Amino acid sequence: MKIRLCAFADEGGTTVEEQIEALRANGIKLVELRSIDGKNISKISEDEAAVYAKKFREAGIEVWSLGSPLAKVHIYTPVEKEKAKAMHLCRLASVFGTKNIRAFSYFTLFPFNKEKRVVEKIQPLLEILDYNGINFCHENDTLLYGGRAKYLEKLLAAFPGLKTIYDPANFIISGESPDVTLAEFAPSAYYFHIKDATGKKVMPAGYGDARIDELIKRIDRDTVFSIEPHLMFFKGGAGFEKYDFKTKRGRFDCAADSIKKLLAENGWAEKDGYYEKNEG
Repeated sequence: MKIRLCAFADEGGTTVEEQIEALRANGIKLVELRSIDGKNISKISEDEAAVYAKKFREAGIEVWSLGSPLAKVHIYTPVEKEKAKAMHLCRLASVFGTKNIRAFSYFTLFPFNKEKRVVEKIQPLLEILDYNGINFCHENDTLLYGGRAKYLEKLLAAFPGLKTIYDPANFIISGESPDVTLAEFAPSAYYFHIKDATGKKVMPAGYGDARIDELIKRIDRDTVFSIEPHLMFFKGGAGFEKYDFKTKRGRFDCAADSIKKLLAENGWAEKDGYYEKNEG
């Protein structure tokens, strides 16, 4: 079995060159593109994408997914705006050579009676991505409809083939039990966002309550771990002296090292850009 490491490289650097350097220095060969040169991925042009794609390709880095903000808007946002965004993202995905777009399920303060509206708003976006051969990869982000377990269950019942990203920290921040989410959603996840949390505070992998070590133990197939540091408010402490948490790069390196440490402790050996399970 293999776990390929990926990362939101915009947390390692702003420019494309800084992002490539952060990835290469940490032995990561996949990238989830959220912003480049300070511009959100949904806002760049196809010509800009072609330039960036060439740079990543020449550096030996594959674009795994577009970390887009698709459907990360209020439920009452006109769906035509999101459809236009979806079509543009599909064109960008073609330029970058990826089949994956990270997406969401709309902000709503009162989700208990919004299932029908959410389904109606997601359906046309799914159809656009599907028509273009692209995966709608749903993230369980906080404050969005599919951020809580019971509503994510409803979403998956409405869209049985929906590909999901399991983000353990987001579930903790949303007040969900890792015992429940690990059993219910991790086994069918398409890939994983790697960050940890205690209460509302994001932590390096293995230092929060999301039980990422248990998640690793449950991996029984080839998959991707996409590192999303989010350590802007983490101050470090004993054992973290080597990292400068005032810099993007310091926080990025800490996040990468933390998941690598957990993988090694759970019997996964680092290879060239991926981890392989030690069966002996």
